[in-house]
Amino acid sequence: MNKKLCAALIVPFLLVGCMGKDKDAIAPVDPPPADAAKKMEQASSVVTTTPPADPKSEDKENKTSQKKEDKKAVKGSELYFLTDSGYVVPYTLSKELKDSSEALSYLVEDQAKSMVPKGFQGALPKGTKIKGVQLKDGVATVDFSKEFTKYDAKKEEHIFSAITWTVTQFGNAKTVNLNVEGKPYAAKSKMKTQGLSRQDGINLEVAKGVDMSQSMPVTLYFMAQSEDRTIYYVPVTRMINRADNRAKSALQELVRGPELESKLLSAIDSTLTVNNVALKGDTVTADLGEQLLQFSAQNKGSQNAIDMIVLSLTENTAAKTVKFLVNGKDSTSTMTKGEKLSEPVSRPEKINAVSM
Repeated sequence: MNKKLCAALIVPFLLVGCMGKDKDAIAPVDPPPADAAKKMEQASSVVTTTPPADPKSEDKENKTSQKKEDKKAVKGSELYFLTDSGYVVPYTLSKELKDSSEALSYLVEDQAKSMVPKGFQGALPKGTKIKGVQLKDGVATVDFSKEFTKYDAKKEEHIFSAITWTVTQFGNAKTVNLNVEGKPYAAKSKMKTQGLSRQDGINLEVAKGVDMSQSMPVTLYFMAQSEDRTIYYVPVTRMINRADNRAKSALQELVRGPELESKLLSAIDSTLTVNNVALKGDTVTADLGEQLLQFSAQNKGSQNAIDMIVLSLTENTAAKTVKFLVNGKDSTSTMTKGEKLSEPVSRPEKINAVSM
């Protein structure tokens, strides 16, 4: 049975840049005040938060190594944090971070505590120094101080994911090597520490009845709620039976929803029909059933559901935009924020961008 989010609740985080013509169970979510949805929909697309203090001066030695990292500044970068519910989650800080070394410094425990929702925490142990990041031929080699090794071995997989998905936001980094005090790091488990990439997945799970020898990964975006009642998107890599149409299979899994034992939520109707999914160029076309438009009496599409679909389809294909059809036809309906569903929807530039 799919766990659904209260239909009236609009995510207080915003996905910035979504629309473009070219371009053990959780407690039920309490209904918001009568005008909450309206207020949230009127929120600005980007809200600036106060950045934490700069990393301590002890990190000055990083500058020499960081010059070797070939990338340009990224504004409003996605960093990946751990949550008390046991997931790795992207969170966009509205601060311009000049390189991945600076980004990683915000993942040190307590460094960004005042900037993230309650229940979010940095993936790196307190006292960890980023001694340097060298980028060559798409490989980013991160050198940590010895304090890095003090992490909880049970969280190793998630820690490595947080590092990898954060570092690959910058420049042309495709894979990540982990070093400690200048030498390749040996993991506490049997995990690899060299050649880490997004292809390894994030928040891994295996669908029931899957033959791992005949499986493939799909990354899906569900939702969760923090201790302070903030709703945010969570990427989950699910191993499923191999299929020719990866995008369609991913969407079908998204409709099936989060695993019952998870702490995740979905805004998608579990009866939604997936007629077809086809990729052409930079656009993936999703032909869905009329259930997509049953969010309100005005036959609007749920913004949260649309966001989940766009994030999931663009994550599993080379597409940059998603074109929606309803039973083979263009829809004249709008999303809950008023944008036309007939226009291609672009993958957001930022995920879980804070809105106050």
